[in-house]
Amino acid sequence: METDLISKKEVLELTGISYGQLYRWKRKNIIPEEWFIKKSSYTGQETFFPRDKMLSRIDTIKEMKDGYSLDELSDFFSPNPTKIEIGEGELRSSTILSEHTLSLCTSLLPEQDTFEFPELLNMMIIDKTQVLHVPREDQQTLFLFLHEKFTPLKESSLELVGIRKGGTYIWMLLPLHSNFQADRLAQVVLRFDLQQMMEELKIILSNTKGM
Repeated sequence: METDLISKKEVLELTGISYGQLYRWKRKNIIPEEWFIKKSSYTGQETFFPRDKMLSRIDTIKEMKDGYSLDELSDFFSPNPTKIEIGEGELRSSTILSEHTLSLCTSLLPEQDTFEFPELLNMMIIDKTQVLHVPREDQQTLFLFLHEKFTPLKESSLELVGIRKGGTYIWMLLPLHSNFQADRLAQVVLRFDLQQMMEELKIILSNTKGM
């Protein structure tokens, strides 16, 4: 799947940031190195970025930069978040997850008083499947699959793909924007960018816990 790109010139014009800000954020890895894509153009070589991710990231940085230092922003956007724990009571009293999701997921985990970032992320993914009307038993299968196979502190540049054929759901972890062929009778029911979900969860947690 070809990613929609935006040129560096367009980024600077649309967002109002300076060339210097852009490259300071790059040096701090607030904007990832891999988002700087060099492509040939009629003027020589030009830098492009994944459009939606870049514009969303800059909007978030602009909202946060007055309250956070560059080092704090670098840590915030790191693919390896610092250790985060939330107690079950605090989680239940917040609006981060639905009661359905909490009950489903905690029933599949060993009894514990606190939950760490990977567990919270997997729960958030399950929460998002509810609007897609994924049956409860298939949500359970997905949660166990993520719990066993997905390690977000090591591998965030993945997407979760869900395929349904008849009443059967199949879950896959693939490199972002993978091209794949499915049976013509199968339906792709979801494609979640897991790196984007990590950032969404970090923002939610920063708003609820002052991270």
